[in-house]
Amino acid sequence: MSKMDTNEGNSMDKSNLESTQEFYDQWIKMYKNTMGKLIEMPAVGPAREKTEKMMKGFSTFVNLYTASMDTSSNMQEVFKEAMKKVQEKIGSDMDGEVNPEKYKEFYNIWIQTYSDTFKDFAKSGHFVSDLGNLNAHLMDYQKYNREMLEENCLKPMNIPTKTEIDEINKEIYTLKKTVKELKIQIKELKGNK
Repeated sequence: MSKMDTNEGNSMDKSNLESTQEFYDQWIKMYKNTMGKLIEMPAVGPAREKTEKMMKGFSTFVNLYTASMDTSSNMQEVFKEAMKKVQEKIGSDMDGEVNPEKYKEFYNIWIQTYSDTFKDFAKSGHFVSDLGNLNAHLMDYQKYNREMLEENCLKPMNIPTKTEIDEINKEIYTLKKTVKELKIQIKELKGNK
């Protein structure tokens, strides 16, 4: 790869990545100014509760989508940085005759550079907070989906929900504990006579 090709590639990657990020930022801004405000409006009428829950679900989904796009954008930056490092390391070594040894050398440099770059990124506080943010939104979304499934599918079909099963398990545990304590008291009373 010639230096001119490398420079053109860098500027093209930079402009594509910047335009993608700019588009994404504009999309988020537009969403907050339009749909975001619509979702915040209070619901009215007989289906008010269901409407509010559905709007909450939409908002939860958008938060998850936003977090995943942020994570994806950060990963693209890491890929870009790793590729720059690979290009710097190989420089003009790949010019000239092509043979299997050169490809093997390029492959080893590529693997090592990417591994090192991603290890550094994985150790950073930014990665941890980004992943935590994504997981938090994913958990919110899963919780919302479970609640909607219970309310709209399981309850109308008279199938026990997870909440009901958890309550029954808790009650059984309490009853077993009480029975065990009563058995101990009965044995103590029998022993005293």
